[in-house]
Amino acid sequence: MAVGSMGVAGSLVLGSNRSEESVGDGSAPRIEPMFSYPSVFGLPDDVHERTVLDLLRRAVHGTSVHLTSYTVTRTPLATACLAAADRGVDVNVLLDDHLADADAPRRLRETSVGRVSLTIDGGIGDGSNHNKFLLVEELETGESNVVWQSSSNFTNTQRYLHNTSVVFRGDDDLYDVYRSYWNELAAGVTDRHYNRTAETDSATVYFSPRSDFDTHLAALEDVVPTRDATVRFMYSIWNEKRSAVVDRVRELVDGGCTVEVILNGNRSTVGHRLRRAGADVLEYPSTTLGRVTPGQPPNVHSKTMLVDADVDVDGETERRRLVYTGSQNLSKNGLSHNDETLLRIEDDDVYSQFVRDWERVHEQGRRLASGDVTAIIRSHW
Repeated sequence: MAVGSMGVAGSLVLGSNRSEESVGDGSAPRIEPMFSYPSVFGLPDDVHERTVLDLLRRAVHGTSVHLTSYTVTRTPLATACLAAADRGVDVNVLLDDHLADADAPRRLRETSVGRVSLTIDGGIGDGSNHNKFLLVEELETGESNVVWQSSSNFTNTQRYLHNTSVVFRGDDDLYDVYRSYWNELAAGVTDRHYNRTAETDSATVYFSPRSDFDTHLAALEDVVPTRDATVRFMYSIWNEKRSAVVDRVRELVDGGCTVEVILNGNRSTVGHRLRRAGADVLEYPSTTLGRVTPGQPPNVHSKTMLVDADVDVDGETERRRLVYTGSQNLSKNGLSHNDETLLRIEDDDVYSQFVRDWERVHEQGRRLASGDVTAIIRSHW
């Protein structure tokens, strides 16, 4: 019975489930998603942390890495940063001041002199630096300009939550865009009207804080509501401050579009409104199938919107399969106050992997909510 970590095999760490864009010689894919599946039995999945530790271990002497995260309490990450620095890697860490006195940031602070460049409480917005990304200039494998973007923080709790990450390799423009953003975050100059968008070969990147438009609403306003269109959401936080997105969901449903939603039932407040709008809503329950370990119940921390629909592009309608993912919750803080990154990825294989993740999380959450113990046990054998 598989009751332990069920991270997607195929990450940099686990080594299978390669994207269809993998090079024929077996090298890593250009864009590689990965997903964590904490067990219904209360066991964690460390795939996102292990991916970052692996990237840090492979960073080449004399090159640089740049990491930023809202919360870091996991000491293995601090250890990996210090080890990379001791190998001659230029390690730069930027943290929000949230839990800045925890063991991991304190260890970095106390031992970083001459080893790790540490900045706490930088940022552009007047809220939190809620980002979660890592930039690696060069790996021992020969890969360069690697970008890891995640919804996951580095805390013990995160290991028990459904999260997503995407690794990009070899997109120099994407790497440069992120490096420029990291530098501005570290400089700490407040600008509520940052409103930066960049498009590269791999993704379109929307950086918050924004005052110009609602990123998610703008994307949904371009969707043509037809009966063969589907929009899926999986969010930790979706609150009333982004109610215009709920209103647009109603319009899409009224036009024939299928809208399916997974929410963290403890943190999101719009489930009832979405149901009235005609969306199929699962509020993921905070429960386990018995506590076989001193672990925690699984739940949702992802920030994902998936669009499979006809989309208006400069007055022309085109069928698009789009993944929106990153650190931004569907909250006013996420859009207008925090430092956040939202990616739009258009890649059929990446989209398919995100849909499979959505379906798997939905199935697990539905079974937990229904108390279908027999089906849950059978699914883990």
